[in-house]
Amino acid sequence: MSMNKEIMATTIEHPAENKVEPELLGLLAEFNDPESLMEASRKVRDAGYNRWDTHTPFPVHGIDEAMGIKYTILPWIVAACGLTGGTIAISMQYWMNAVDYPFLISGKPLFSIPACIPIMFELSVLLAAFGAFFGMLGLNQLPKLYNPIFKSDAFRRATNDRFFLSMDASDPKFSEIDTGEFVKSLNPNHVEEFWSDVESPKLPRNLKLGLSLFGVLMLMPIALVAYKRSTVTDNPRIHIIPDMDFQPYLKAQNTTTIFGDGREMRPHIPGTIPRGQYKDDNIPFYYGLKVLPEDQDVITIAAQDEAKADEKKPAEAKPAEGANADAQAAAEDKLANLPWVTEFPMPVTDKMMARGKERYRIYCSVCHGLGGEGDGLVTLRAMDLQQGTWVRPASYHTDNVRKQPVGRLFHTITNGVRKMPAYGPQIPPEDRWAIVLYLKALQKSHQVDADTLTNDEKRKLRDTK
Repeated sequence: MSMNKEIMATTIEHPAENKVEPELLGLLAEFNDPESLMEASRKVRDAGYNRWDTHTPFPVHGIDEAMGIKYTILPWIVAACGLTGGTIAISMQYWMNAVDYPFLISGKPLFSIPACIPIMFELSVLLAAFGAFFGMLGLNQLPKLYNPIFKSDAFRRATNDRFFLSMDASDPKFSEIDTGEFVKSLNPNHVEEFWSDVESPKLPRNLKLGLSLFGVLMLMPIALVAYKRSTVTDNPRIHIIPDMDFQPYLKAQNTTTIFGDGREMRPHIPGTIPRGQYKDDNIPFYYGLKVLPEDQDVITIAAQDEAKADEKKPAEAKPAEGANADAQAAAEDKLANLPWVTEFPMPVTDKMMARGKERYRIYCSVCHGLGGEGDGLVTLRAMDLQQGTWVRPASYHTDNVRKQPVGRLFHTITNGVRKMPAYGPQIPPEDRWAIVLYLKALQKSHQVDADTLTNDEKRKLRDTK
């Protein structure tokens, strides 16, 4: 029996030893109108209290001055973050472009402030926005999901029609008796104390289960990514939004069981060409030749030989010698002996001349110059760099070029020559002939005597230029 009494005494006394006494956190005063709150705020400010606040259902103009709130340092935080972002951006671009991976493009500087401005602007704005957002949260001590003051039934009207002033007990000047008398002297409707919670609230069982499940689900994407990065598979990735990634067609360089040879790519059927690409019905128009030679490949092979002969020829190279000279002469002979057309295979009109002028200035003038002298902006830039890899375009007004038939000029535009690339894939045949017509007009403009021209002829000549 005595043992049972001893156990009961232990059971009763044990909770008393761990009991937590509530702590006074502050005082809460209620006012009817904003004017009363403003007057009370001035008195609290003048009394020297530092840790106190006001609570109103709507913004009250002048409350900041009445409370003596100092100007926020948030703009300085935003400015510091913005400057940090700009510094990171310009440092990052300098390291990438000028130090770690320098890449020379057309003689442009490896590092240039104007080129860095977009990234500097974006990163400055990004970090400034982060500074404004997180700085505001930190200065306001947010997020704060619970405050013991919420337990006050009267305080619920702070979002409706009442105005409150709260005094924090952590203020160095706070005294339960003196501060209480001071708050009552402010003539509030009601004053009450708010205390700390004695017991920690327990989370509902369902909420615990929900949070646990949510935590497990959050770990699953990380575990899945880690698993995929550590394994190898032949299966394609899963496309949530497939777009046009998967279509019912055969892909190049793959195998298939549809065709007997097992290849998905189908070779060209002998004796056939794609619809609309038959050119032999108008040889002068498509090739600049009266008839095609027996070996049609001589057209492109000759151009390739001529390009190879001048492949390593510098801008101011000496006359070709040895095998280089022989290859260049052979290529020239092949091209010169072809039956080039001497007349345009399409009607020559003013519209065709205007089109040729427009196309020439788009594709040709950058290297050959507006007058065809071989002094375009690209040529002048390349000659200034003196890198030894540029072949200056020949002037259209030299005897060699001026005597070339129109078919030969058309061929040069189509297949290219020396450093000049082939423009056949870019410029339609009609526009290539229009460019040849304009070239002939430029050549003719250098072969006439201005004193013998009429005013109308001079005007037409000026329009051509």
